[in-house]
Order: sequence, then C-alpha cells, then structure tokens
Amino acid sequence: MAVSYLVALFCASAGKNGEELGSDEEQVILFVYLLYDVTNNKVVALQQHYVKPQPNELSETVLTEECKTETGLDENMIKNGQPLDHVLEEFDRFLYSKGVHPDHGGKSFCFVSDGPNHIRQCFHPETCNKNINLPAYFNKYYDLRKEFKKYYKTDVIKNIKAMLDYLGLEGDQSVEYGVRQCQEMASIVHRLINDGHVFGESDIVSERLEPGICSKNEFVDDNSVVRARGLPWQSSDQDIARFFKGLNISKGGVALCLSPQGRRNGEALVRFESEEHRDLAIRRHKHHIGQRYIEVYKATGKDFINVAGGSNTEAQAFLSRGGQVIIRMRGLPFTATTQQVYTSLQVF
Repeated sequence: MAVSYLVALFCASAGKNGEELGSDEEQVILFVYLLYDVTNNKVVALQQHYVKPQPNELSETVLTEECKTETGLDENMIKNGQPLDHVLEEFDRFLYSKGVHPDHGGKSFCFVSDGPNHIRQCFHPETCNKNINLPAYFNKYYDLRKEFKKYYKTDVIKNIKAMLDYLGLEGDQSVEYGVRQCQEMASIVHRLINDGHVFGESDIVSERLEPGICSKNEFVDDNSVVRARGLPWQSSDQDIARFFKGLNISKGGVALCLSPQGRRNGEALVRFESEEHRDLAIRRHKHHIGQRYIEVYKATGKDFINVAGGSNTEAQAFLSRGGQVIIRMRGLPFTATTQQVYTSLQVF
C-alpha cells in the first residue's frame, strides 16, 4: 500500500560525508528532516537539529577539516547542540504533532533518503553503539536513487545533483548544507509524483539475526560474503550481527571459524542478503568492537560453505520448529542418555 507521507531524512557526520558517510565511525552531528504530503504533493514542514557528539578524548576539536570543507558547518553550533537521544525524542514528538506517528494512529509515513548510508551506516550502528533504542519506524525507507532509476529507467544516477540535472531542475545554494539536501530531495519527489511514480515496496532493515542451517550443497553467491578478522575470542554470532547493525545478514549467515582444537580463532564468515549489503559491510573495515578494530575483507561463497556448511537434517528440523540455538558438546560418555545431557545443561 502506498504511503500518505514521506520524511526526507539527511544526516552529516563529524568526519566523512557524501558517498563515504559512516565509513570512519565518526558521530552524527546534523539531523535534518522534511515532511512531505504525498497525497497533496507538497512540503509540510522542515526541521534541522545540530547534534552534540560524545566527547572524544583524543581530540579537542569536534569536526574534522574534511567535514568543515564538505559541509561548511560551524563547530560552535555543533558544540551547543543536543545529544543524539534528545534529538531523536524531538523527532518523535514532531511526528506526533503532525499526525503521522505510527504509535498514535497517525497516517502512514516512510523515510526517503539519498542512498542507504544515512540510515544503514549512521543511525543504526551509532544508536546501537550508544545503547539508544531506535524506533521501529527506522527499519524501513525508500532509497531515492533506486526509486528514480526504477521509474525513469536510467543507470547514470549517482547522487542528488545527478537527479536534478537529469530532470533539468536547479539546486538551491542559498541555504545551509543539510537543509539544501532535504529541499532538493523534495523537489525530486515532487517531480516523481507528478510524473506518476508510486512509492510502493520499501527497503527493510532487519531487526535481528535469524538462526538457520546452511547445507553443504547450498549455493552461496560469492558477492554476498565477507571475512571478519580480529574479533574478541568470546564474540558470539549476535555480537557480530551487532557490529554489522543496519545491514541485512542472511538467515544463519554468521559462521564462527574454529581452530584445529575447536576453539574460536577470532575470525568469522558473514553472509549478507545482497551484494549491496556486502559492499556496505566492507566499508566497516577497521571499525571497532570495544577497543579492538575489526578487519573486513571480501570472501567467497565457498569460504562460507567450508565453515558453515552442514548435512545434519535433525538440526535443520529443530530450527524449522522454532528452535533458537544449537550447541555442540564434545567428550560425552558413550553411555550418556538424553536426560543426562539435558540435566547437565540446566542452570541452577
């Protein structure tokens, strides 16, 4: 079903922006959003918030020189901004005041952004790292580039400027960086709707890693797998999914590598739903889990099968019935019964 409203979303980080937004773990320092009435094809409201990042013990400055050059933002304005959780609460109240909040019977809305980075590479991983509860409505969005390519059947679109040029629309250089981005997205949305485009099925951000079993005979696309190295030895599949928060990992798509002695060796193979998500995962190369930086490289489907592939039909049947976890136990007596195994696992 088509949505009644769109929220054009734009954020900037204290470091890299544009196509590299989110690749350097720098915090969000600007959040701009524009509410668009799809039914009447018009802008309703626009809000801009400066976001005060958490202190960086290694630097007295807030913005990198690269950020200042790209965005033209004033560092003092950022220092006087609000923490990210407060800004998100303000946004939630904004939705409520405009009658589009999903928890209060509002009309349907969905985000629209210029590419996946703003939502997948910034908001989801940063709120996860800061233990901020990101509302469920951040789990779906329209990628404006995809919508544009789908309707106009062109592959030359790489950013907002390219879309404006294609449509013969002028950009607005008279307003601030983030405001300009949202207003230009609104101009593109307006034209799309006028030309007959319908915003239908949105992109979805997976909320959690689904358990699953991979067969040795299963086909795994070479363009969907990465190898993560340098993991803390105690890392679980859920810890790794948390590291890649915002990206969609395939069902049962985390395979922990083991040493010849059966111990975790700090590596894992991760299988994503698509090449797009694999490529976004590569951009998290040298991002951190705690104090450790994690190396992320391309891997092959064969690499994943070699670690994750199994032929145990009983395990597959267990998971298909709603089971959540499978463990391997070694060194059991040959005479051990099912009840004895169950008893040994009970937590008192």
